[in-house]
Amino acid sequence: MIKRLEDDRVFLEYGPIRMTIDILIKKHRQPEIAFIVGSYVVEEFNETCKYMPIIKGRAQINMPVQNYPIPVQKMLAAVNRVGDKSLTPLAAVAGAFSDVALEKALDIGAERVIINNGGDIAFKDLKRRPIKVGIPISKDNSSSVLTLLLSDEKIGGICTSGLGGRSFTKGIATAAVAIAENAALADACATYLGNKTNVEDPKIVRCFAEEIDSETDIPGQLITLKAEYLSKKAVYSALLNGVEAAEDMCKRNIISGAVLCIEEEIVSVPSDINIL
Repeated sequence: MIKRLEDDRVFLEYGPIRMTIDILIKKHRQPEIAFIVGSYVVEEFNETCKYMPIIKGRAQINMPVQNYPIPVQKMLAAVNRVGDKSLTPLAAVAGAFSDVALEKALDIGAERVIINNGGDIAFKDLKRRPIKVGIPISKDNSSSVLTLLLSDEKIGGICTSGLGGRSFTKGIATAAVAIAENAALADACATYLGNKTNVEDPKIVRCFAEEIDSETDIPGQLITLKAEYLSKKAVYSALLNGVEAAEDMCKRNIISGAVLCIEEEIVSVPSDINIL
């Protein structure tokens, strides 16, 4: 399903994709271009599905990377950049399709593009105007939103992982936000950082991923189901683990910054991220 919204953005729902396409030229939204972009994303998704064993990490790469569909290339590049062997290419799938949509829009002539694929966002403004992004930080409170103002032209993606999201996490962050040069990389990094916000506590409920999803890409790995009524010590310990991982990724120039939230407890790396 692809439809035009009242504000002239376009919404695409296809398989797992839930994508809002916002395209402007000379400050005017361009739904016609957005429809073209949406159709292109569907084509790329259908082609990418043929490589699901590779995406889930269950098959070896058997030809040059450049011969795979563009989304697969982006996923492989993103998880390789992170360097965590427990991540499969699927950790970057939503961000990769956001990037694909953005690049198509720019090829057609868009000047300002914001692609939101279920919270994994790719964006670009050729006029270098700042972009405001709202990030839900609580799984139980829909009105609890963190707003970031992004203006660095080297940043093109902001993605969120965490407990209560669409994907599994090994940590307890309700929002692990990664800011990077593209959305595929930000997506993989958000997954990694979310996993790092972890701590041992008897109040945390975990199970193996395959107990929830028999088709999971991380069988044999423990995921978090619930993390309620934790002590401040446990929360701060988990956040510290996430901060240390984020600082390391910033030093290695993998991400530009990160925001980690456990409900209302929020920390950012670096500390001067433009939070409104």
